[in-house]
Amino acid sequence: MNPPPRSLSPRRVLRGGHAVARCSLAVALSLSVGACGSSDPAPLTPDASIADVPAADAPATDAPATDAPAASVAIAFAHTVGGAPLAFGTTTPYTNAAGNSFGVTRLSYFVSGVTVRMRDGRTVTAPGARYLDAATPATLSFALPGSAPVGELASITFVMGLPPELNISGAFSSSPESLMEWPEMMGGGYHHMKFEGRYINRAGQPFNFMTHSGGLNRADYSFAVTLDASGRSITSAGASFTVRMDVAEWFTGPNTWDLNDYFNATHRGIMGDAAAQASLRENGASVFSLAAP
Repeated sequence: MNPPPRSLSPRRVLRGGHAVARCSLAVALSLSVGACGSSDPAPLTPDASIADVPAADAPATDAPATDAPAASVAIAFAHTVGGAPLAFGTTTPYTNAAGNSFGVTRLSYFVSGVTVRMRDGRTVTAPGARYLDAATPATLSFALPGSAPVGELASITFVMGLPPELNISGAFSSSPESLMEWPEMMGGGYHHMKFEGRYINRAGQPFNFMTHSGGLNRADYSFAVTLDASGRSITSAGASFTVRMDVAEWFTGPNTWDLNDYFNATHRGIMGDAAAQASLRENGASVFSLAAP
């Protein structure tokens, strides 16, 4: 049951020889049980690189005055583990805060309402939802609509996942987005994220983990992310900014996750586990950062 492109007080944690700078934000996750199994990333159709679900509220852009200089802005998402670029595979080259060796086979998720806010208060927003697949580069960058004002930035914000007004069953009619459906018996709508891989359990054996998040029983486990963008600017030549997700942070403070406790023979996933969903959302505070200019 899987689916076009779709702040920060540093705290250092050692993982697998990498020092990680942690940042203050907000996020949600969950794992598949029963009705939702692990699967390989679905191939994108040629025109499936960004998916927009129109938001039902304010206009996407607080446009600058017609005589004010304006420019184009691009946003990209990148993925790391403890500061190193994420590599997919069935091996277990990474180590989390609990000492679990793990590897990653899939990472796909939604972000919503990506917004660039200027120091003077003006904003430019990409309305609706964006589907991203870390293994599909075409889904990982997009331009904000229209023209952005030239000047200094204050922040870049977005929602991790789909807020309730966008998380509606049937909103996506084609893959890969449609393959992110969340079971109707668990509340319907769509997964916020599918983060899958394997780890070495206490018995020394590889065991699959499927960190799937979504609106369990219609509870909202999406969350707002605000990244400090002070010191960055948009010039008349335009600008591009990269948001990084450190996937190891999903298993780190305030709640350190031992994968043995969440993914085992009697508890194979967290889709139906409200406490686990809430715990992962809290951990999302350190997952995202803004790459150096």
